[in-house]
Amino acid sequence: MTLHELAKQLDARIERGSGKEEISSVEAIGEARAGSVCFISNPSYEKYLSTTQASAVIISEALVVTENVSTPALLRTPNPYVAFARAIELFNPRKDMFVPKVHPSAVISPSAKLHESVGIGAHVYVGEDVTIGEGSAIHPGAVIYDNTVIGRHVVIGAGSVIGFDGFGYAATSEKTFTKIPQIGNVIIEDDVEIGALCTIDRATLNHTIIHRGVKLDNLVHIAHNVEIGEDTVIAAQTGISGSAKIGKRNQIAGQVGMIGHITIADDVTIIAQSGVSKAITKSGTYFGAPAKEFRAALRQEGALAQLPELLQRVRELEEKIRILEGHS
Repeated sequence: MTLHELAKQLDARIERGSGKEEISSVEAIGEARAGSVCFISNPSYEKYLSTTQASAVIISEALVVTENVSTPALLRTPNPYVAFARAIELFNPRKDMFVPKVHPSAVISPSAKLHESVGIGAHVYVGEDVTIGEGSAIHPGAVIYDNTVIGRHVVIGAGSVIGFDGFGYAATSEKTFTKIPQIGNVIIEDDVEIGALCTIDRATLNHTIIHRGVKLDNLVHIAHNVEIGEDTVIAAQTGISGSAKIGKRNQIAGQVGMIGHITIADDVTIIAQSGVSKAITKSGTYFGAPAKEFRAALRQEGALAQLPELLQRVRELEEKIRILEGHS
């Protein structure tokens, strides 16, 4: 494919290139070879722009490249990461992991309703009255419990468990626990992708809902009656407790913990290893345990870093006061 053809596919603008360069692969900028295209979206990689052997580099509209710096051909685009993803697809067409078929080792309840285009991997279990929509793929070893509703073009990763009982127990006067029956279900809307070894619990009553376009990394736990808003992304080892309501377009990083029965606004970013212990009512970036607005969290972290020095100064002042009092 020529650079001109690639630029057209990516809706990109060519700089420093004729457009006739032949592009045959996609590679990382540090290891790229002639004939490949790579990209820069993180400023820390800009240093490679003058040394890469790639034939073309996808860059942002905002990146300033000085005239005296020698570079490969450049492809300007508003979002280099998205353009690079498209380039990967062009040169490495993704094979469907499953043709529309059910693996012989899968166990499918007779009452389940699967679209004819659904792919079911080895050793999958699909329970009673489950519905799975067009173009969805269930990877090997996944378990889909009774009454789960899965929409169109949903991907469920290997070993994930959808619709197992929520963690509901009532404490008795004898300090034991009685199980609360979990009689709701899980609803997963269209275009959701769920990583490997995720768990999404059925609701105690009503529904646990994963709305359209949500993306879950591996090892994410969603508890009973949680609702995840459209186009939210959640990274690995995050746990969301029961009945939490997550807004649209949230970005939740790895190892975030969230208590139950809280609401998170739309367009919220939560930084890794934060602990969310109360509702977040405004969009923005949050960090810490307990999580707070990012700038406030940074100020607090800065103050904590100064504590050893401040304690030493207090001790010195106390000693001076003691000495002065002894002379009075």
